[in-house]
Amino acid sequence: MLMNKIEKAVTMIIAIGGGFAGLWGAYTAHDASKFKQPFDEHDEISKSFISQISSAEKRNDNTDVIRVRLIYEKFEERWRTARQIAKITAPFENLATYKLSSDQRTNLTKLLATILAEPNAPPLSTKTLGAAYLALGDYKRAAEHLSVVSSEIKDINALALKAAAFGGLATSTNDTEAKSRYEVTATESLRAAFKESSGRTNELYSFAEANPDLKAIFDTWGPYFDRKNESHENK
Repeated sequence: MLMNKIEKAVTMIIAIGGGFAGLWGAYTAHDASKFKQPFDEHDEISKSFISQISSAEKRNDNTDVIRVRLIYEKFEERWRTARQIAKITAPFENLATYKLSSDQRTNLTKLLATILAEPNAPPLSTKTLGAAYLALGDYKRAAEHLSVVSSEIKDINALALKAAAFGGLATSTNDTEAKSRYEVTATESLRAAFKESSGRTNELYSFAEANPDLKAIFDTWGPYFDRKNESHENK
């Protein structure tokens, strides 16, 4: 069972003294796709830590109790930070907005700096991390992360966000050849999103038209969207 696998992973990490730095590396080696929600991950791993602490308490091993609790506290701290990042970036992931308030940008920048300061991978999905970079205008990192997501699954939102990231790269470069490549990639990604839209065409158009970088792509590559434009206008 998955729970048993996680318990074994946590037990192994604590036993070898690897601490939290190795926890997520070992955890992600398991089939995380079986979790339906992010909180499922948290709950299952928390149960494993609690089990380890309980076991140490029954052995009257106070040293181990303290050690495991410290690792557990670190896990909880990073989890809370990750949830804050996910909450701020949720409107981006859901294509509900394309920009943050000044306070949100400042907060997100600090939260990312905190969680990325650790040597191990952050407890965030690649899509969420890509959306966070996009929200902060770091188009290069956003494009890298969102390209990974969109290449693995047909995720409409990831495709639209990838288009926005490459659109941002296109409008922020003075290199004519690079600009053209970025525009083509943005256009292809946006077209792929429309192809998979299944009733979400208006939502995609609203997102694209509200985003200055994607609006520029529309103005330049409009003919690529003629069929969808007609569908959109007739609704």
